[in-house]
Amino acid sequence: MNTIPVISVIVPIYKVEKYLPQCIDSILAQTFTNFELLLVDDGSPDRCGDICEEYARRDERIRVFHQENAGLSCARNVGLENSSGRYISFIDSDDYVKSYYLEALYNALPENKSLMGVVVGGLDKISPSGDIRTVHVPKQDVWSKDKYLIVTDLIDKNVSYAASKLYDNRLIELHDIKFVPSISGLEDLLFMLDYLIYSDFLFIRDYNNYVYRVGYSTEVLSVRINSFDAEYAAFLNFLNRVYMYQDKFGLEDESLTRAWNSLTVFFHKIILSIYKVENNYSRKTRLRFLSQILSINKQWINNFFSPQYFADKCGKFLLCCINVSVFDFWMQILLLIKFKKMFGAK
Repeated sequence: MNTIPVISVIVPIYKVEKYLPQCIDSILAQTFTNFELLLVDDGSPDRCGDICEEYARRDERIRVFHQENAGLSCARNVGLENSSGRYISFIDSDDYVKSYYLEALYNALPENKSLMGVVVGGLDKISPSGDIRTVHVPKQDVWSKDKYLIVTDLIDKNVSYAASKLYDNRLIELHDIKFVPSISGLEDLLFMLDYLIYSDFLFIRDYNNYVYRVGYSTEVLSVRINSFDAEYAAFLNFLNRVYMYQDKFGLEDESLTRAWNSLTVFFHKIILSIYKVENNYSRKTRLRFLSQILSINKQWINNFFSPQYFADKCGKFLLCCINVSVFDFWMQILLLIKFKKMFGAK
């Protein structure tokens, strides 16, 4: 490209050979044409790398990067490091966008282009059966002094995806904002929280120009349970950022109910990771993990961990008020009951 593009579109790619052409074609068909397209092949074992090169030979706006498999966050970071556009938009390689996607986001920016912030759009979710459901977001203009709303009001309202957004690359470069490489399932939210803390504005618009595929690949499911270290790192990164916003804006604990509820989900994932059969942790290791959690997070667990089911409430009591050995025994009982139900044991 001979001129600096207005927007850099970053597409991380892994094992999506079936969907990649539709994704790229939808980007090239945009009504807003002043963009570069950065395709980051994250060591995909199928034909994705070849497909990227084929498209790059046909359109000079496309640049291709190949790397050994390092995960979604690292692939996006490679795109950020090589981007030259004033603004950044992320599109996942198994998704696609409608022709007005970039133009709508760009037109929503404030007239004063010296301001740096983010425009957030809604999206359509398409299931493997082809059913499409529009995910609405609350149309809203949030200025700098009210950015705390991301943790008090907006954290569970579909505004934290990396998708369907337009970020300002100046702000990203100024504060060296990146995706956390070791985190899976929370990387979008962490990036948003790191970015928004420096932003002048957050504009939310109820567009549905981004089409998000649901449940197409087990390779990219964020709901899967990873290792203890990975799940605990995700939880701590999230919790520490909530505390950062709380300190910066002087937020009361009671105003953070949505954040605590969201953190409860991820705390459950920590516990599930300890008892996931595939992780094969010994009893000694499980007790060490539980003791580690209690030594750092017991106050948060007591005050804000809010399980809904009776078994989980019992577990919280045993963990915080009795000891980790009794909690471990309780979890073994629950796992045994689940096993018997699964196989019809009597």
